[in-house]
Amino acid sequence: MVKVCGPKCSTCCSLLSIWGVVMLVLMGVFFRINALAFVEDISLPDVAELTKEDLEHSYTQVSNNCFIAAGIYVLFAAFSIYQYKVNKSRQYQVD
Repeated sequence: MVKVCGPKCSTCCSLLSIWGVVMLVLMGVFFRINALAFVEDISLPDVAELTKEDLEHSYTQVSNNCFIAAGIYVLFAAFSIYQYKVNKSRQYQVD
């Protein structure tokens, strides 16, 4: 078992990662259903030639990016939780 970070750092990273997963999954869902509140957060081509398909494609692309980022956060959360458990197990060992 390799210790990379301490107990406080692993706890903080775990909590931030879990929050990041929740937030990004919710944002991905809202982008997937084309929520109007997020229209300013998508990249659009020239507004004069904007079609419904372009708008839906942009929403879908941003939604996919949110889900990919949430997956990366899941990996980081797993690593942070592993580090937390390593720190807890070393706490009771006598060196």
